[in-house]
Amino acid sequence: MDKEVKISFIFLLILLIACFLLPSFIDYGEYEIFYDESGTRVLSMENRSLAHLLGTDKKGQDVFIRLLYGGRLSLLLAFAAVILQSVIGIGVGLLAGYKGKRTDMILMRITDVFNALPDLVIILILSSVMVAYGIGGKDRILMLMLFLAGFGWTFVAKIVRSQTLYIRESAFMMAAELCGISTLRRLTLHLLPNVMGQVLAVIPVSIGNIILTEATLSFLGFGLPYPYASWGNMLTAAMDTNILANHPHIWVPPGLLIFSTVAAFHILGKGLKNRRWGE
Repeated sequence: MDKEVKISFIFLLILLIACFLLPSFIDYGEYEIFYDESGTRVLSMENRSLAHLLGTDKKGQDVFIRLLYGGRLSLLLAFAAVILQSVIGIGVGLLAGYKGKRTDMILMRITDVFNALPDLVIILILSSVMVAYGIGGKDRILMLMLFLAGFGWTFVAKIVRSQTLYIRESAFMMAAELCGISTLRRLTLHLLPNVMGQVLAVIPVSIGNIILTEATLSFLGFGLPYPYASWGNMLTAAMDTNILANHPHIWVPPGLLIFSTVAAFHILGKGLKNRRWGE
């Protein structure tokens, strides 16, 4: 395994542990607003201290804590969307590749249509509709996950189809058919395990892309709604020129985490792909 792949894996492991376990040992959450000793003044845009490792934001909330909760929500959203789009893509790819002919043509044309759509623009439009109709909270998070999965399954479908077209002509698949094994069992027990290697290689890249897309949407105000913490909506603080110039502790950490996490997932995906092909 390459050195950069190992570093990326260790970084992501530390990030997962920090985001999912560390908040359990902290007494306050991402919504907590901090006041001075008199309890009358909000500790807005305070610099780093022992009490607040990365300072506080404009609303007096702890930046470090919101980074942890934001990472947890962004990663959960990405994992859920990737699982859903992988299930759709694997199902479409297996069916198209195994059935062939008319079924293959219809499913691949549908895939091409989804692949040709400007996904980010459409998600922005759909998100703006949700904002206009006041859809927020968990419903908006769920809809955002469905939007991201709905436009991300095509790549998986094409990979699975190409592998299925190749594997279905293999001797063990012909033997399974001659033995009278049902189509469903041939697909799930014989074909699926042989295509999962390719799917697993692209999953880390897909996770990174979804995190980046969610951060973009949240930065533009169409992603995860406040007060939910996400790295993207934490970056919106940089729109304030005073914060941008004088309080880098508010917007630099989420920006660095978005860049580092996306890069790490892409490097990990590249490493899995190279290992798959023995490079």
